[in-house]
Amino acid sequence: MGLCYDKVTFGAEVTGIERPDPYTLIIMFDNVLQALRSSRLGRLGRGHVDQDREASSLFAGDFVGTTTIEAEFSRSILGLGVMDNLGGEVISLSGETWFVPQDGTPLVAAPEDTLAFGIAAHGGIAHYLPLEQGLDFEGINDALDRYLKDTHVDHEQVVCALKIEGIFHDVLLRTVGTPEYEGETLEEVIEAEARFAFEQWSGTLVGFRYPDASTGATIPGLHLHAISADRTSGGHLRGATLSQPVVAALWIDELHLRRENPGSLPAEPIDFDALEGPITGQQ
Repeated sequence: MGLCYDKVTFGAEVTGIERPDPYTLIIMFDNVLQALRSSRLGRLGRGHVDQDREASSLFAGDFVGTTTIEAEFSRSILGLGVMDNLGGEVISLSGETWFVPQDGTPLVAAPEDTLAFGIAAHGGIAHYLPLEQGLDFEGINDALDRYLKDTHVDHEQVVCALKIEGIFHDVLLRTVGTPEYEGETLEEVIEAEARFAFEQWSGTLVGFRYPDASTGATIPGLHLHAISADRTSGGHLRGATLSQPVVAALWIDELHLRRENPGSLPAEPIDFDALEGPITGQQ
């Protein structure tokens, strides 16, 4: 902005008008940019995220499939979910989809297989986020939030889809098994989750950064699933640390939530951090 002033020779000696403070100009420009990004024009580069059903029903014990792999992921950039009757954690990349049953080995999902819960990202313009070596789960989330703030986007107003390819250490993945009895809640199932630890691991993390505020319809914060480069391991990410710098791809999206049918199970308070977030300390 200073260069523009020099070029057009604004100043008291030419115009008789006091020259604006450069800091004021930056604030003015910042406010204009914020208004533009908040407008319809500023949203043109965004894609959308389709979420099939509310998270609260899944956590309350409703594990019946509501949509197919093909319907949820066939035209998506990336996605995640869980299979019908908790048959495995799901990860999808460019329309190719795997599920990870309790033995921890990914299997290719068939188009007609059904999901109890699914989230898929569609369209939008990719952004690129440099991530430093040594960042863990919380560090990745913090870096993403700083990027959004720097680009004048409030993380409480959007959903971000994220893909990270690289080499990691101290990786902990989980998957869940089918419920042991009718009416068992997801919290009870997760108490017996199968965990797989890796000192070194190479692969792809995909997932979503949802707003922190949630009534139970969405899973707040950062939610990532993983699949290894050789497709021999995967699942829900419980912890990982970057072994080298990488550049992550992200998409800033609008949420399209497909609501429940009448009669779906009501929500109870959910401790998402304990059930879905990173695990620290002794495993």
